Amino acid sequence: MSGRRIRRIVVHCSAGPASQRAADIIAYHTRPVSRGGRGWKAAGYHYIVEADGTVVEAVGEEGVANGARGFNQDSIHICYTGGVDARGKAADTRTPAQKAALARLIAGIRKRRGALPAAGHRDLSPDRNGDGRITPDEWIKQCPCFDARAEYG
Repeated sequence: MSGRRIRRIVVHCSAGPASQRAADIIAYHTRPVSRGGRGWKAAGYHYIVEADGTVVEAVGEEGVANGARGFNQDSIHICYTGGVDARGKAADTRTPAQKAALARLIAGIRKRRGALPAAGHRDLSPDRNGDGRITPDEWIKQCPCFDARAEYG
């Protein structure tokens, strides 16, 4: 393990159908912009949890993933596939297998790296009114479409 200091675990959703495959997300993130991708050097997440509970490592924990601007150097990013309903609206679409896999994955990271706090991507939004809390009206995005802090603390 590298000397990268990890301060938090950040939970994301893919904002697509739960049927998405990790390989497709990784390819989209790393494909050149000229070919319809994001053009990133690395995927946005260290781990992607598919609907059946399969955990795919996209970037090793010693590497930096592009999960949340300003929070990449010191975070481990985990994404579950899904996060939108049939109408394309933000929704907690995690399957039971994803919920179990997320809990195991976070527990394993904490076993290796200590009692890291977990937050959702939305919890990293700026505190626009300066009251010390990030509220729904301040979220840059709704990701991961459930309260990750409450669930994984």
